[in-house]
Amino acid sequence: MVSRQSEKQKTGRQSASDPQTESGQENGGFTTSITSKQRGLMMAVLLLGSFTALMAETFLNNALPTIMNAFSVSQATAQWLTTAYLLVVGLMIPMSAWVFESFNLRTTFVTLMAVFFVGSIVCIFAPNFWVLLAGRIIEAIAAGGLMPFIQNVILMMFPPEKRGMAMGITGLVIGFGPAVGPTISGLILKVSSWKMLFIILAIASAITAILAVPLVRNLTSPHHSTTDVISFAESIFGFGLILYALSEVGNTGRITVMLAVLFIVGVVIMALFCVRQLKLTKPLLDIHVFGNARFNLCTLLSTISNIAMVGIELVLPLYLQTTRGESALTSGLVMMPGALVMVICNPISGTLYDKLGIKKLSLFGFLMLLIGSVPMLWFSAKTSLYLIGLCYALRMVGISFTMMTTFTAGINLSSARLTAHANAASSTVRQVGGSLGTALAMLVISLAATSQASAGKAAAQAIGYNWGFILMVIFAVIGLVASFFLPNATTEREAIAAESK
Repeated sequence: MVSRQSEKQKTGRQSASDPQTESGQENGGFTTSITSKQRGLMMAVLLLGSFTALMAETFLNNALPTIMNAFSVSQATAQWLTTAYLLVVGLMIPMSAWVFESFNLRTTFVTLMAVFFVGSIVCIFAPNFWVLLAGRIIEAIAAGGLMPFIQNVILMMFPPEKRGMAMGITGLVIGFGPAVGPTISGLILKVSSWKMLFIILAIASAITAILAVPLVRNLTSPHHSTTDVISFAESIFGFGLILYALSEVGNTGRITVMLAVLFIVGVVIMALFCVRQLKLTKPLLDIHVFGNARFNLCTLLSTISNIAMVGIELVLPLYLQTTRGESALTSGLVMMPGALVMVICNPISGTLYDKLGIKKLSLFGFLMLLIGSVPMLWFSAKTSLYLIGLCYALRMVGISFTMMTTFTAGINLSSARLTAHANAASSTVRQVGGSLGTALAMLVISLAATSQASAGKAAAQAIGYNWGFILMVIFAVIGLVASFFLPNATTEREAIAAESK
């Protein structure tokens, strides 16, 4: 992947001749020219599409009890509307680098939004649960391509020394979408049916696709190369088996021989995938990026942050509605302050990253995550909703300062020619980690609740969720400790300068 910003990455500064214009440089076939206004409008449309796809991740969490009643399915079955979405998103991400380099930006983005629109329409008119699930999978196919695609475009439009703020705004959308999903759905379910959720998603995706036609510019010269079919198949089946096994374990709370076998087969296929990528001259996903220890550490921390976010966004609504008997609206309102916190903190964290470097921000972020998580160990059926909302908000402060800043630092610390592949690799690991985290959380909750079945259903559920909160504390501790191994600001800037050459 060759960035149009390669010249600016070398000089580390904007063109002095025209402060309003980003003049493209020809480098490896990529020629671009975009004004500040055009860049702002294009970024707004891209982030609107990203927000829609990411909000859909958690949009149904509050609606699961309603959907269970509507289609007469169990909680384990209904949870597939969320877990299958995450699974398919994870399957699509490894192909994002190839898609980004092979097709022009406007066509790719509009096509992805159109696919998401079709999936939403299928969900609206679903006559049974399985058609509804099929619609969610169609949505996820688009979402899996959208997220790394949008990150690639934004990374391309900004040099390393300005990516913090740009990715901070991107992180606002990436974090705010899933965070606000339960709140918005809770409000909607108070006055309408679950179908209204998909009507809103359909309208949002249609508007985004229409706006993209005049506002999204083709900033790259695509190379129409054929992808390696074997690599594509290995990616789909390898990641698919791993994510399916993890998701099913999380949904059922059981580890069976069949699931263990599927998981092992998936790992073996992914090992073959990695070996093949090392041998290809044009790999589907260039895994040489994992030869960079600092990139790996930043990717680990970004993954832990994602686990912390999606894990609690699944566990907390279930805890509030099952253990405490709260309504979907109440669950959404409890989580509202956390969503608002992300709106404020993400741009701030991006600006501070550009000035302070990643180590200080990551240490602060994971400390806040730990402070917000520890009180959850004592949550009960009588815990104040205000305290629950405060703890959730403190956690979201921590996630705001860690998830996208560590992701951006990892990209900056990798080779400039591997930007698209580093983005795809980091996004894949983060997505798989999110699936692993939610599966592990639901497994821990199910096992703990089952072991205390003699105490009664309500008490057993409370104990199960308590163990889920313990898991969240453990992830926060791991992130805090690992942050001490990040480079300081001076070392980080020197490493970025070296990788940009």
